[in-house]
Amino acid sequence: MYTCHLCSNVYIHISCSKIPFIPTLLCDGQNHIQYICHNHPMTFVERDGTCDGVVKYCFACQSPLSSGPSYICKKYCPNVFHKACAELPEKIEHSFLHPYHPLKLQVSEPQSCDACHKRGGRLIYLCCEQGCNFRLGTECASLTPKVKWDRHEHSLFLMENAYCGIDQYCDVCHNSYEKRLVPVHNEVSRTQSFLFRCMKCNFNIHFLCGPLPITIEHECHMHLLTLVDSVGGDDSTEPYCDVCEEKRDQRFRVYYCKDCKYVAHIYCVVSEVTKVLKGDHSNVKLLAVGDAPWMSNHTDMAVEGISTLTMAHIMESLTEEERMKLRNPFPAWDKAAYKARHEFYRDRNADLERKGDGEDIQRIQSLFNSHHFVDSYFKEFDHFIPDEDGLKLDERYLKMKVVDVKGYQVPHTLAPVFKTLLSKYPHFGRNSRYDFTPEMRSVLCTFLCIVFDRMSTTKVEDITKDLLLQWFYYSRSIDNISDFKINFLFRHLKKLTRVFLGLEARRFKKEMLERLQQRITDIPQQMANLQAELESSKLNLEKVKSYGDSTTSHVMKENLQLSSKFKWKDAACEDSEDSEEEDSEDC
Repeated sequence: MYTCHLCSNVYIHISCSKIPFIPTLLCDGQNHIQYICHNHPMTFVERDGTCDGVVKYCFACQSPLSSGPSYICKKYCPNVFHKACAELPEKIEHSFLHPYHPLKLQVSEPQSCDACHKRGGRLIYLCCEQGCNFRLGTECASLTPKVKWDRHEHSLFLMENAYCGIDQYCDVCHNSYEKRLVPVHNEVSRTQSFLFRCMKCNFNIHFLCGPLPITIEHECHMHLLTLVDSVGGDDSTEPYCDVCEEKRDQRFRVYYCKDCKYVAHIYCVVSEVTKVLKGDHSNVKLLAVGDAPWMSNHTDMAVEGISTLTMAHIMESLTEEERMKLRNPFPAWDKAAYKARHEFYRDRNADLERKGDGEDIQRIQSLFNSHHFVDSYFKEFDHFIPDEDGLKLDERYLKMKVVDVKGYQVPHTLAPVFKTLLSKYPHFGRNSRYDFTPEMRSVLCTFLCIVFDRMSTTKVEDITKDLLLQWFYYSRSIDNISDFKINFLFRHLKKLTRVFLGLEARRFKKEMLERLQQRITDIPQQMANLQAELESSKLNLEKVKSYGDSTTSHVMKENLQLSSKFKWKDAACEDSEDSEEEDSEDC
C-alpha cells in the first residue's frame, strides 16, 4: 500500500494506484466499452431502467436509469451507466457555472455538487486550479441558464434535481418552507427538488415562488390555464385540485380556467411548465410571486438601462448629515417617548396574546366584544422602535445595480415596484420640507419599495406581528425623515392590522374549540378510569381489613401480640418472663 508522509489520511492500494484518476473509455466496436476505472467490460443496451424489478442507479450521477440507452456490467456487478454519462468528456470549460478555470472529470468518493448540492456522484468534475475546490456534478455539466426574468439581471438556471431541503431560503418569499409550513404539503414535497438559481449572485427561488409562464396548455383541460395567486372561495368549502382531486393549500399559486372554474396544482402540470421554461420562451411572459401587483395599470416590468453603479455606491455618496438621519430616524427626545408609549400599549395588549387554557372565555370575549383593542394595537405598532435603531439596507440590495426611474436611482429588481408607485401616487415624493440630495431621495424611495415588495410576496395568512412591526417602523421612519406623502401606506397598514387581528381571533377561536372538544372527549375516559380506580381501591380496602383475622399465621399472630405489648416501652427494656427463663437455664 502507498501512503503519503505529508498527509496523515491518504492510503492507496497498489492495484488501485494503477487506475488513472481521469476515467478513460475504450471501445471494441461491438457495443462493448471498457472503463479503465471499472474491472469488467460493459455492454450497451436499450433498457427500461430496471433489472428483475429492481431500479438501477447510474454510477456516475446516481440517478435512476430511465428508458434509454445505457451500459451495464454482465459480471453480476451492480454498476451501470447512462450512455450520456459513460461518454462524458474528460475536460470541460463551463462559461456559466465556473468561468474561471477548466474542469476535469475524476473518480472520487461521493461529493456534493456546488451547483445543485446533490450528493452521491462518484464521477465529478473538479477544478484544475490549485486551491479552487469547485465541484460540478455530471448532471449539471450541460446546464445553461435559460430562464429570463425581468426582475433579475442574469438568466436563471432551472435545477430539476437539486438537493433542496425544506430549509432552503428563497430570495422571493424571503423564507423557507420549514418556517412557513407545518406540516409540509404535497405542493412542496413534490416540487422541492426544482430550484431557480443564479450562480453569480447566489440567488435562489423556490419553484413554487419562481417565474412561471402566465398561461399554459395542458392535456388535463381543453382551455388555456392561467397562473393566479389564489382562487377565491369561502372558509366553508375545502379547496381541491381538479386534476388529482387532492386538497390544495391556498397559500400557493395554481393554474386556473376562469370559465370552467378548473383549478390545477402547479405540480400536476409541471411537465408542461418545465417544457415551456426549457424551450424558447422569449415571447412568453413569466410571473413570480409578488409580480402581479406591479403588472397592473400596464406597468412595464422590463428593466432597461441598468447602470454600472450599485446601491452601495449610492449609499457612499450620501452626506454625513443624511447618513446620521438614516442611523437615527427619530431624535433622542422622540425616541424615548415612542419607546415608552410602545411599552405601555404592548403591556396592555399582552393579555390578548397570552396562551390561555381551553376555558379562557374572558379572553375570547375581549377579542370579539371589545372595541378598544384594535386602536390599542395600532398604537403599539405605530410607536415601535427596535433595539438596533436605524434604516439599514440588506447586503443583497447593496450589491444590486441601479436603474434610473424618473430621476431616482433604485435597485433594478425594485424598478417595477417603483414605477407602479409613481403611476398611482405621482406626487408622493415631491415638495418635501427637507433639501435632500438626489441620492438620499433615491435611498428613501428604495426603502419604501422594499416595504411594498415584501408585502407583495407575503400572503395575508402568513403575516406575523413581527412583520407588521417592521413595516410600521420603516414607514414611520421614512415619514419622519422625509415628509414624503405616504398616508396611503399608513391606511393600508392599518387595514392589514385589522385583517391580522381578525385572523388571530379566528385562530384563537379555532384553537379553543379544538381544546374544549378534546377535553369533552377526554373527560369521560378520565371519569371511567377514576371509577375503575375507585372500585379497585374499595376492593383493596376490604382485603386489608381482613388481614389479622383467621387467615393470619400463628407466627404473625405472636408478632402482633408482642408489638402491642412493647410498642410504648424503650428498646433497652428487658421482658421479665425472658429473664426468669434465662435464670432457670443457668441453674
